[in-house]
Amino acid sequence: MNMKYVIIAVIAVAIVVIGIVVVPQTHPSLNELLARTSNNTYTASYSYYIYYNILNQNSKESGILTYSQKGITDRYIFVISSSYPQMGAYMVTAKLSNGTTIFCTAGPTSAGCSPINQTFNLISLMLPIINYSKFTYAGTQKLLGYNAYCYISRNSTTLGSIMPIAIEAGLGSLPINIMGEVCMTQDGIPLLIELSMYGSSNVNGQQITINMTQVLQATSVQDGTYLVSNATSLLNKLGINATG
Repeated sequence: MNMKYVIIAVIAVAIVVIGIVVVPQTHPSLNELLARTSNNTYTASYSYYIYYNILNQNSKESGILTYSQKGITDRYIFVISSSYPQMGAYMVTAKLSNGTTIFCTAGPTSAGCSPINQTFNLISLMLPIINYSKFTYAGTQKLLGYNAYCYISRNSTTLGSIMPIAIEAGLGSLPINIMGEVCMTQDGIPLLIELSMYGSSNVNGQQITINMTQVLQATSVQDGTYLVSNATSLLNKLGINATG
């Protein structure tokens, strides 16, 4: 074989191998997925777990959450705890025919509707204190058959900066470590949302500890589906029948 062609073949293979090595693995940014999750239409069921230990007062709760949304305005949420007696609550947002967006709740003790000037998505609902610019890409996880993109944030701050009411109680300077994790499909459907906070300090000779964890993990997903009949039925019971 002509050595010239051998050398050309070797160089060509080397270029291919180098190309494979140096091509970076691409993934969507968190901001891209957050934009998709705010505009997507889907329904998902989640198991949730919440644990609090605040000033030696413990609380645990678990249950099931159904979340359904259509576009940027319509939302339907049903939450039921697994504790006895079981407690359920509903939340709905909808755009009325006159252009007003309303937020309605129905629970064991109260129900009603009021206008709002902005809606939410599941991530902003579950992580209201998180600064999304602090998240970094952490890889993928296989969740419900999806290759979910995961992002993690770790931050240290003070309790008063995230809970102003703590300042009035003299706990505003309590140091708090916050960890958040979000895993989403390529379409922006949240499959895992986790938030944990921990802080401990000696205040006036008393050891003050705050420990909180809440986890939401998807158990089923219906992409492109909105529970419009569920939302409409609840709104009708609350006297609202002028949705757009």
